[in-house]
Amino acid sequence: MSLKLAVLGLLDVEPGSGYALLQRFRTSLGFFWQTTHQQLYKELHGLHEEGLVDCETVSQETRPDKKVYSLNARGAAELDALLTKAATPTKIRDPLLVKIFCGRRLGSDALRAEVESHRRKHEQTLALYRMLHEQIGKRPAAVRQRYHHPELTLRLGIRFEEAWLAWCEEIGAEL
Repeated sequence: MSLKLAVLGLLDVEPGSGYALLQRFRTSLGFFWQTTHQQLYKELHGLHEEGLVDCETVSQETRPDKKVYSLNARGAAELDALLTKAATPTKIRDPLLVKIFCGRRLGSDALRAEVESHRRKHEQTLALYRMLHEQIGKRPAAVRQRYHHPELTLRLGIRFEEAWLAWCEEIGAEL
C-alpha cells in the first residue's frame, strides 16, 4: 500500500486538515500502516500539486490559518485506479524473530524477558482492538455500515494479536 492510497482513502471519508488527517490515520490505518507527520504533510502537498485534492485555507481566530484538504473528482478517479491494483502480500519483518532465531547466543533468560515484554504489548493492543470492535457494534446500524470495511481490518488485527499471544505462550516453555 502506498501512503498516497491511504491519504486519498481518508479524504474519501471526510475532508480534513493535515493535523486532523494524522489523528484519523493514527486511530485507524495506523494500526497496520505507519507514517510520520512529515511524510503525511509531504504527501498532502504532493497530492495538491498533482491536482488530486483541493485545499482551502480556513481562518481561525486564536490560531494560525489551517489548510483543509478534500478529495476532488481527479483524486477520486486516482483512488479508484489505485484500489484496482493488486496488493502485494507482505512478509513478516520483525526484530524479535531475528533475535529468537539467533537466540542461542543470547541465553534463555534474556529471550524469555524479551518475549514477555512483547507479550504484554500484544495484550494491550488486543484489548484496544477488542474495545474498538465493541464500540463499533454498539453504534446505530447506519453508522456501523459506514465502518463495515474498517471493521474487517480490525477483525484481522484481533486475530493477529491473538496469534502472537498464543505463540508467546507456546514458546515460553521452550526458551
